[in-house]
Amino acid sequence: MAYMPLDKNELYLETEKMTKIWDLSQPWGWDTPLWPFPGARSDLNFPRGQYLERFHKRTCTYTGTLHAATHCDAPNHTLHEEEVDRERYGYTLAELPLEHCIGSGVIVDLTWMYDEFQKAFNAAGGDPAKMGEWAETPDKKGAVWHIITPEDVQAALDKDGLEIRPNDWVVLNTGFHRFWRKNNDKYFNYYPGNGPELAKWLMFDKKIKGIAGTYGASDSPVWHFPVKEQMPWLATNYKAATGRDIDADYPDYEPCHRLFGQHGVIAVENAGGDIDQVTGKRMTIAAFPFRCEAADGGMVRLVAWEEGSF
Repeated sequence: MAYMPLDKNELYLETEKMTKIWDLSQPWGWDTPLWPFPGARSDLNFPRGQYLERFHKRTCTYTGTLHAATHCDAPNHTLHEEEVDRERYGYTLAELPLEHCIGSGVIVDLTWMYDEFQKAFNAAGGDPAKMGEWAETPDKKGAVWHIITPEDVQAALDKDGLEIRPNDWVVLNTGFHRFWRKNNDKYFNYYPGNGPELAKWLMFDKKIKGIAGTYGASDSPVWHFPVKEQMPWLATNYKAATGRDIDADYPDYEPCHRLFGQHGVIAVENAGGDIDQVTGKRMTIAAFPFRCEAADGGMVRLVAWEEGSF
């Protein structure tokens, strides 16, 4: 095989003159942060079949979860087929309506939640037993295990002169993407997250078609009943902080996942990337999944660009 010397004078595409695309996705590959489960979990593996030093080309295969880094969930991830209108909204990843995967939307500034959490976590010295003053429970708001409310979102919209319109995308920037690969314990076990109150408000009052957030899942970590089985360390920490039973306080498993999936809302987890550069703005937002019939979720490239720029 002959080599192909590079002549930069022949390069003609001028990227800097093209429409700017902001990447709101997290990179993934080796050592990608993964949702914590009890016991061992397989890492993401990329064994090479061919490599440049022998074949003059590189090929690799991928073995691992499809729920890694920035990804969306399909309805069949958490719902039985009889619980969805498959003809209308699809069921597998391959069946998600592409019209729901792109549209106008708002990137909501909730980054104060990151700041308030850091203050509380540091004041407690990272010890859950000392977090009681700041720990949220169903009858007390707090900076630790905070459940995002409609009031939180509306206040952020009002601050930046934004509104949620029917068929909008909503991207929630809690600031927690700053923990990605830097403190995965904080990222997955303490992120401010969604609960059914917010999901129903966004769906039935605002009529959104897509949601993304800088969080580890579309539901708060506390909404993973039974947490004592799913995330026993979290149940222990919550008990130490509040003296309460987490499964009694949050007695449902991923209600937001199931609400979004049943109503055709594209739900993207682990947003990040350039998100701080476009927070507080209305943009065109897109997140297209790959067309895999067997998948109950899969990685997406969550992106945004200024409306009318194409």
